[in-house]
This record gives sequence, C-alpha cells and structure tokens, in this order.
Amino acid sequence: MDSRSLFNRNFLLVAAGNFFLFLSFYALMPLLPFYLTGEFSADGTVIGLVLSCYMVSCIGIRPLCGYLLDTVNRRPVYVLAYLAFAAIFSAYALCATLWMFIVLRVLHGASFGCATVSGGSLVTQVIPRDRLGEGIGYYGLANTISMCIGPLLGLYAYNHFSFTAIFLGLTVVAVAGTGMAAMVEIPARRNKVVRKITLDSIFIKTGFSFSVIQILAYVSYGATTTYIAVFADQNLVGDFGGWYFTCMAVGLALSRPFAGKKVDRGGIAMLVILGLLIAIAASCTLFSLHLMPQSMRPEIFLVTAFAQGIGYGVLHPSFNTIFVRLTDEEHRGAATSMFFTSNDIGIGVGVLTGGIAVQYFGGYYSIFGIGAVLSIVSLIMFICKYKEVN
Repeated sequence: MDSRSLFNRNFLLVAAGNFFLFLSFYALMPLLPFYLTGEFSADGTVIGLVLSCYMVSCIGIRPLCGYLLDTVNRRPVYVLAYLAFAAIFSAYALCATLWMFIVLRVLHGASFGCATVSGGSLVTQVIPRDRLGEGIGYYGLANTISMCIGPLLGLYAYNHFSFTAIFLGLTVVAVAGTGMAAMVEIPARRNKVVRKITLDSIFIKTGFSFSVIQILAYVSYGATTTYIAVFADQNLVGDFGGWYFTCMAVGLALSRPFAGKKVDRGGIAMLVILGLLIAIAASCTLFSLHLMPQSMRPEIFLVTAFAQGIGYGVLHPSFNTIFVRLTDEEHRGAATSMFFTSNDIGIGVGVLTGGIAVQYFGGYYSIFGIGAVLSIVSLIMFICKYKEVN
C-alpha cells in the first residue's frame, strides 16, 4: 500500500463510525449515576456494580470477537455488532426495573466490545504499516472529539430532557454510525484459516506483561470517565464537570497525532514512560483537590483535565501499537482484542472501585489515590520490560 494513502475512503469511514460509536458512549456515561440514583434509588456500591457490568461484558466478549475476526470476514462482524449497539439504546427507555437495566447493560457492553475491536482491527488493514502509529493516532482523534462533545451534550440533555428522550436521541446517533460502518469496504482475506478456540488463538502470549501494565495504568481513566461529574459536585466545582471532558479531549487531540508519529520513529518506550508520569501527577492532583482552597479548585481541576488528556493521549496509540507489533497480520484481531480487553479491565476496575470507595471512604477522591499508586506500579513494571518494545 502506498504510504501516501493514509486518509483513504475506508479509513475515513471507519474513523467516522468510531466517532459516532464513542459519541453515544460518552454522552451517556456521566449521566448513568444520576439515572440510577433517581430512577432506582441506587447507592454508591450498587452504582459501581451496575456500571461495571458493562465493562465485564466487554471484557468477556472481546477475546471471542478477536477469534472471529481472525477466522471469518471482519466487516460483517463489525456491522452486526454496531447494529446491536444502536438498537439497545432504544430499549433503555423500556426499563421498569433495575434488573432489566442490568441485563441491557450487559448486552450493550458486549455489542460495544465487539464493535470497538472490529473497528480497531479493520482500521489497521487500511493503514500503511510504516505509518501505523500515526494512523492509529489520527483514528483515536475520533474518540477525542466525541469525548469533547459527548459529555457536554449529555449533561445539557440531562438538564432539558427526560431520560426517555435522551435514550431515543442516542439511538439516532448510533444508527448514523451504523450507516458509516456499513459503507466500509474491506477486501476479504485470501487465506482464511479456521482455528480451534484455544488460548493461542485468542491471546498473544508475548503481550501478557504489557496487558497488566496497561490495566494498572487505566484505573484512574475509568474512574474519571464515569464519576468526574459527580466528583465535581462533591468538590464544589460542579459547573465545570462537563468542561473537564472538553479540556481532557483537547489534551488528547494535541498529543495523539504527535505520539503516533513518534511511535513510528521508535519512541514507544519514552512515550509510555512520559504518559505514565503525567497520569500519576493528574491522579495525585485529583486525590488532593478537596484539600485545596476552594477559590483555586476550578482552575486546578481544568488544568488537570488537560494534563490527563495529554497523558492518556500518549499512552493509547503507544499501547495499541505495542500489541499490533507483537504479532503478524493473521493474528491482528487477537492483538487488537487484547489491547482493548486490557483497556476495559483497567476502566472496569476504576468504575467498580469508585462506587465502593464512595461507600466506605466517603468521597470519590479516594479512587484517584488508588489509581496513582497503581500507575506507579505500572511505570515500574514497564521500565523493567521496555527493551522488548523498541
């Protein structure tokens, strides 16, 4: 493939589909604690358990999805998963009990997990290998833009519309993404190999240590994406809860293309270390925000969001490229699945721990202290393994 053809039609369609997928995801995410509290009178522990079901189902489905992507044609898997993801939004409007909501969250998480792995696998097929890091960085901008817009739209809708209207509106957004997904044209692979479902067919053995490193690094990210609006209210900066995502998205947008290009030039180790150091600093700041003068909190809060965006904007394409480089093209689905699974486990731990933390420690700030410690462990582990990725 010509190295000049990075921004081809299929790349743009997959990126657009990714944008609508994550736009609907991020618009709903900060609203769910409010929804569960208002509709079902759920406490912090219940909220954490319910929200973590989504990530658990993502984690459970992704290895199987990776296997399917390496065994059958990838495009139909992508379109069907996206279609299911869009349809479930409308079903939320019919929920009458907490158990019905839990079942739908499990199904929604499974469809989301399969759609993201499928899209991530497809996009690596249309990116020139010598520009893989750069392409993944630009592909990630779709997530970044959706993170910038989604929470603001969601919180605006929360203040002006019923949850039924919000669920139906997000259905429309996701259906638009399904249309983008359906137009992607990926040539069928000539040499498809039907493999038995074994550990070797769904996991990359050489990636396990990096999987643990990524999991530990993403605990604070999971807590941020789920609880930052509630955290902002608790720390008297509630008016800036939605803007946290915007500032974080700006940091992500500025860092991802730069990080992608640096990855292609052999700078993965340096980028991961830099990203982890920034993530540690951001987590420590959020942990101690309640101790700072109230007049200074809004500025510190938003600067932390920007810094956290830079940190994770550097980490995302770096970890993604590490997993892809650990295997050949025929195992690209398994590699992409392992990257997203590691990402989801870390986020899921952050979601679950956040709910428990507020129940037993009296504030969401405690999860960021836990996240800082785990990120430090992640950094130490990576320093011991970095020679394997450069």
